[in-house]
Amino acid sequence: MSAKLSLLLTLLVLLAPAGAGAYSINEGLSQGDGRVVTYYNTVSEHDWAVKRAVRAWNRSGAQIEFVPASEEDAELVIEGGAQGLSGHASTTTRSSGPQAGDAKITIPSPSGEREQRFSVALIAAHELGHVVGLNHEDSGCATMNSTITAGAPARCSQPPAGQWRCGLLEEDDIQGAVKLHGGAPRPPRRAYCPKVPPKAKAKPKPPPPPPQRPDPLSSVGAVRAISDAGRSRRVTVRWLNGASERIRQAVVARAPGRCPAKPDGLERRIVPADPGGEGRATFSLALVRSCYAVWSRDRSGRLSREAATAWYEPPAAPQPPTNLVASLALSHPLGDTGVSLRWHNAEGETVRSVLIARTKGSCPSRPPRRPRPWESPAAWPDAFQEHHDFGFYPGPDAKRYCYAVWSRDRFGRLSRPATAWPRPAEQDDELIVLAG
Repeated sequence: MSAKLSLLLTLLVLLAPAGAGAYSINEGLSQGDGRVVTYYNTVSEHDWAVKRAVRAWNRSGAQIEFVPASEEDAELVIEGGAQGLSGHASTTTRSSGPQAGDAKITIPSPSGEREQRFSVALIAAHELGHVVGLNHEDSGCATMNSTITAGAPARCSQPPAGQWRCGLLEEDDIQGAVKLHGGAPRPPRRAYCPKVPPKAKAKPKPPPPPPQRPDPLSSVGAVRAISDAGRSRRVTVRWLNGASERIRQAVVARAPGRCPAKPDGLERRIVPADPGGEGRATFSLALVRSCYAVWSRDRSGRLSREAATAWYEPPAAPQPPTNLVASLALSHPLGDTGVSLRWHNAEGETVRSVLIARTKGSCPSRPPRRPRPWESPAAWPDAFQEHHDFGFYPGPDAKRYCYAVWSRDRFGRLSRPATAWPRPAEQDDELIVLAG
């Protein structure tokens, strides 16, 4: 009895489906969030094959959706160039979400042969699997087998004569995608199709419905452009997305001195959009008054009719120091007459230092091109500051030098100069003595 039971268990093991649950996924990706991938195909000769591969993944039951977009906005770009039955995929994963050009796949170069398109469709489905997050899997029949032989993956059976593997995806591939992104597996209804399908009587197609644009963002007042200019060189733009379920992305553009009507040709950011949720994008700080505009974009790439806008005023240029006074001073160690400067620094948290220059017989019009350390001391905003120029010139000439002091902010911008001549020492005046 025990021998029969042992034989039965052995047969059950042998009859188990090969490769069931054997898919290999990228464990570094977040799971269960769904995935929308915008793509652009540069190989127009293989448009039929790419569309078949995209449709196979979109109908797999996994929460995966490949949608076409323009080349400059697409996260995935499809190129030709691979030789034979081969392809290649490369992806970049960001914690802040996908950006244009983050993924690229290469499919075979067009050969002009009609039979090639069936193999290219299978290769494209394989490379799209890498973009989804699947690794190679060679323990059983799967589109993600590392090699393709003739018309099928290496571990799968070849299609019958005159037919091709039109299902493109195997159950193992779909289960892996569902594991990563959620959904319910929907295996393809047919594994093989005739390479030359019979001609069907054409049925009149109903006129397509007029295209619908996504809802505009909720309101202009929902957009804010903020920056802590005293500590950061970035501007953060925040807004509230519209509630339409068709919204997939937000396009944010910046224009100096005006609010843009279109994002074309401008510095911009493209970020995923959560319908009804808050959106966010960052730009480098521009030191000019700029307008930020935000459009919502649907799955087909159409923009909302209107953009939400907000102005950002950059930090003002620094003001010059005030109450600048130059006084003659004696230096005991040097035995010469120098000058003591005293002033009040400008207000504003961006002020970082001052530049000091002197010219004999006239006031300086420009700061030193390469200031020495003692000519560019650090500055404390809204505080009095002193500087002592001991001088290495004859004492009687000290009063013939004009001094200029500029404020300089953290962005390197200079204020107008404040100037002062040393007060001439009268007979009853007492010179300031600088201790050595």
